[in-house]
Amino acid sequence: MALSFTACASKNTPTPEQYDDTAQAIASTTATGGGGGDVSSMSDSVTIAQGAMPTGFTLSGDGHFRGTRLGVDYSYAITCKTATGAVGLCGPATDQASVQVAWSGTLDTTNVNASVTRNGSWSITGLLSDTATFNGDSTFSFDATLHSVFRPGVTATYSFDASASYDAIKIATAQRQVIGGTASFDLAAHATVTGAGSNNVDKSFDVHAEITFHADHTADLVLDASRHYSLNLTTGAVVHVGQ
Repeated sequence: MALSFTACASKNTPTPEQYDDTAQAIASTTATGGGGGDVSSMSDSVTIAQGAMPTGFTLSGDGHFRGTRLGVDYSYAITCKTATGAVGLCGPATDQASVQVAWSGTLDTTNVNASVTRNGSWSITGLLSDTATFNGDSTFSFDATLHSVFRPGVTATYSFDASASYDAIKIATAQRQVIGGTASFDLAAHATVTGAGSNNVDKSFDVHAEITFHADHTADLVLDASRHYSLNLTTGAVVHVGQ
């Protein structure tokens, strides 16, 4: 999806408020209280590779595993391999897997309503050990109305186009929970903010984001190496750190 820029829009460094909104948007695609986002997709992938089915999912005739969470349809196409690299059925003998991931739909949470399209792929290794490793890439489009968790009463409308890279994401295979690793995002955004009086805006900007995952089910989010946030990967909540 191409971003649409109006003649009166400007493109420069994000304001603190736009950083906050971007952090809120990233949090909503990383983890949601209803079991969505990247973190849940990683858990789903391990579940399927181990021969089980994520709650609410079914196997379609085309070989894709499909389910819906919070208004977003999730689809996984997965190829499983043994430790020797032999392709086989997903199950207890699976040590490696390659996954094609797709999301589409309208994410509907208390503070975010967004049209989401995401496509990506990742590899999983070490499924027979206590800790599996994810690596991969994705692209996504995210057209969102945000009710700011940082500025009550303010509503912002954004279009985000982004690319993401996942580097050595660690997941505990027994709990199917992310416990380490990093992800990076490069986002192009167009923002329209209302309800902020003289601070209403129509603006375009770019942001680089880095997420570092931790074993306590939290993650650090840093935007443009200057704005720091903490994510709760259970609830999807995002808060300032040191600001």
